[in-house]
This record gives sequence, structure tokens and C-alpha cells, in this order.
Amino acid sequence: MSKQTDKFEKQLKVAGVLFMVLAGFCLLGLLLLPLHYVMMQSVMESFEQIDFPKRQDRPDPRQMIQTMQPSLYLMYGFMGTLGLLFGGMTLVTGINLYRKTRRTVCIIGSAAVCIWFPLGTALGVWTLLILFDKQAQPLFDAPNLLAEDDFLS
Repeated sequence: MSKQTDKFEKQLKVAGVLFMVLAGFCLLGLLLLPLHYVMMQSVMESFEQIDFPKRQDRPDPRQMIQTMQPSLYLMYGFMGTLGLLFGGMTLVTGINLYRKTRRTVCIIGSAAVCIWFPLGTALGVWTLLILFDKQAQPLFDAPNLLAEDDFLS
């Protein structure tokens, strides 16, 4: 194994670990979502208890708050689903980078993580530069015998 190939192999492992850490942060953020929901519900309930002045030309504030309630369910559901999908995709990309398997999945995941500015952008661009280097491509083409041995034992 040449010195350059060894360098790319180490960079892929570091990128894989960083992707897994990023996925951990994303999935950890999902744990804060129910806490945020409870806080938002308490704020909405406190607004219902306030005696707002009524004006003839304006809508009732209590009615506006009650109208917003269903959209909160949709928003939190969307955020949770998006967090699960993004965290899962980032985790799968990190595992594949670390094992040097499924190069296409790694390219798609690295490009998608660029949306998460600024950490994801830096990590995604750096990983894409590694993945598209001609000297790093053979690392994905070679059979990964160690991974197969680990799976069987």
C-alpha cells in the first residue's frame, strides 16, 4: 500500500467518524423536540388565560391561537420526520465511509449534508473532494475482506 493510499484511507476513516458524530448531534436534537413542544404548549395555554382587549376591527386573539394549534402538530411531526431521515442518512453515510463501501451512497450523503451550514457544508465538501480523487476511488473497488470476516464471526 502506497503512502498516498494510506493517507486517503485515514481521511476516509476520519470523515466517517465525523459523519457519525454529526448524525449523533442530529439525533440528539430529536430528543429536545418533545421538550420544545411542551414549552410551546404551555405558552399557548398561558395566552388563552390573558384577557386581551377586544377591538371591533380585529380578530379575537384567543381564536387565532386555537386556529394555530393543528398546524403545530404538523410542524413538529415534519421536524421529527426530517430529523430522523437526515440523521439516519448521515449515520449510514458515516458507516459506509468508515468501511469504504457503497461509494455512491457516500457521494449522495456527502452532497446532502452540505445543506447543514456551516459544519455540514465543510464536512460534505471535504468528503466529496476525497471521494472524487482518482487515488481514493480504488479503495472502494477493492473487496473489503475484513468487514466480511467480522460479519461471519
